[in-house]
Amino acid sequence: MELIMDAQQMRSRLRQRLTRGELFGIALALGLAGLFLWFSPSIDYFGYDFKNYLNATHGDFSFYYYGYWLLPIFTVLAKLPFAVSYMLWCCVGVLGIFFSARVFGGKAPLALISFQMFYSLIYGQISGLVVGGLALCWWGLVNRKWWVAGLGIALASAKYQIGIPGVLFLLLTADCSWKDKFRALILPIFVWLASLLIYPGWINQALHTMLSNPPNDDGSISLWRWIGPWALLLWIPPVVLRLPPQQRLIALVATTGLALPYFQQADLLFLLTLPIGWIGLLGNLGYLLGFFGWAVLQALALLPAVVYIKTLYPAVRSMVSNRSEKAA
Repeated sequence: MELIMDAQQMRSRLRQRLTRGELFGIALALGLAGLFLWFSPSIDYFGYDFKNYLNATHGDFSFYYYGYWLLPIFTVLAKLPFAVSYMLWCCVGVLGIFFSARVFGGKAPLALISFQMFYSLIYGQISGLVVGGLALCWWGLVNRKWWVAGLGIALASAKYQIGIPGVLFLLLTADCSWKDKFRALILPIFVWLASLLIYPGWINQALHTMLSNPPNDDGSISLWRWIGPWALLLWIPPVVLRLPPQQRLIALVATTGLALPYFQQADLLFLLTLPIGWIGLLGNLGYLLGFFGWAVLQALALLPAVVYIKTLYPAVRSMVSNRSEKAA
């Protein structure tokens, strides 16, 4: 499948019946979430991130690194029994990944049974909501439903390092006027401003949290770990080369995982929902975590690196060929 920019084609894809692979992937992911909950007393790190989201609603922002406009969602979840809120949160994550794969044209079964999906579920991470928000943004842009696109932007942008670049890439890729793209930004701008009124000073508080208690980077795949700011050079080819819109989007998303100073491997779920084919199976090298430790997760930079090279290679080869012909 491929990235769709036509509303009718988008509706047709979304209305397709569930395949056996998709049904299996959804059932397995939700079933494992249930098993994680069942065995939670013996899993020290179970729901670690989700618990931190809920703690923020009680004023403990020690490990909350996200937009404060999501706090009303976590406030509602915090009022429910933990088992119920956790399973609801997992349902949101799983359905967000499934919806994203349908919207962007990726292989849904591959994403749903990936190491990144299960890792996100056992920790109760926010990745599914963010990736689902990006898909909602694209659906809204394609269907000219600007408020829907805006809702997706508001949800996705709460996790800055993946949501904000992802939204920017989608806006640049969308086949609509800049006036319409600005219309899609009206709702999130309102949400962002409202968060400043409801939670005054939250930006300073968030910066203090990130500086005084930075997130654990054991699972970060960014190349900054090895080459520092030189990783920024990776942005040049996807920007300057002549690429079809789909290939440019894939290349930019892959670059995000490699060239940002911090990028958690679980956020590769966005890349897995794009039409990258069976290369996505490389993400499952993470299942070797129990044998080789955190180095395995850091080595998952291999996935975006392979996607990056495969996506850009035809354009580079074409450019070199054209220069050779002109020189001859």
